Amino acid sequence: MKNHIRQSDITLLNELDKLKTIYRKSYVGDGSRHENSAEHSWHLALSFMALKHWLPVQVDIDHAIQMALLHDVCEIGAGDVCAYNANPSKANDEAAYLDQLRTRFPGFGEHALTLWREYEAQETLESQWVKVFDKLLPFLLNLANEGRTWREQRISSEQVIRHNEFIHHLAPELYEWILMEIDQAAAKGWFSS
Repeated sequence: MKNHIRQSDITLLNELDKLKTIYRKSYVGDGSRHENSAEHSWHLALSFMALKHWLPVQVDIDHAIQMALLHDVCEIGAGDVCAYNANPSKANDEAAYLDQLRTRFPGFGEHALTLWREYEAQETLESQWVKVFDKLLPFLLNLANEGRTWREQRISSEQVIRHNEFIHHLAPELYEWILMEIDQAAAKGWFSS
């Protein structure tokens, strides 16, 4: 029977539920708690629907949404790492978990690994726009929370500029807006010197 529920299906769904337990440094918009990686991935996927008018017509939105939803599944095994702190083992830890996922759940795991590799390589328009929105969302959350994550981690404005400068080539108007917001945040004392 095509729609027969298999134990492996239930096990996969329970495995993916673990993404809800991976807490990020970013706070949710009202500042009441840290967001988890599942919420971030959901928000990122919705960005492609909400901001479709920003995208070049060549972007395959369905493909980008799948990538947005799967790009952080690797954090189930590797955890979340602050974007501003270099961690040389991060990519290896993420790949190791995705290899394990592929072994346990061949079809889904292979798809997740393929999309993760595409995102990491940054060679397709979809992967580049996923990265733009992936960086935009925590930036917006910092603005909503008076730079709380930046202040707690003692992040400088120069670090935030460097972290987002790749956006300039893909979305120059957005990048100019980000720079303006960084200047305003710096004037409010939200960054480390």
